[in-house]
Amino acid sequence: MWLPCREASASQARVLLRTLLAQLESPELDWCNAELVASELVTNAVIHGSGRSGGLIFVRFEGSVEQLRIEVHDSSRALPTVQSASLDDEGGRGLHLVELLGAAWGSEGSDVGLSKRVWAIVRPDRNVP
Repeated sequence: MWLPCREASASQARVLLRTLLAQLESPELDWCNAELVASELVTNAVIHGSGRSGGLIFVRFEGSVEQLRIEVHDSSRALPTVQSASLDDEGGRGLHLVELLGAAWGSEGSDVGLSKRVWAIVRPDRNVP
């Protein structure tokens, strides 16, 4: 799905993700980490990868009950890196969270006409009674 390059797009991506996850019909699975990872990837694309206000980003989800692949494509050629943030920093922790909550993540050239894609694989937590 194409989304505008603005802060509200992280919320839109979470709604789209919840719709996909509802179709999996597995109430024993907890996908909260997937929502946080999607938010972080979209927010990074808006802040660091958009290049200009008014641009677009592309979000793609592919999933099963075993794992979810989240991709966010943006117009920047700069590949992301995990940053070190001090306790006083207001930002700089997004990819660190993606790294901690996901099974894997990476970045490379995009296949939808934009410059790059950043992706993450997230696996669900299984709720144990």
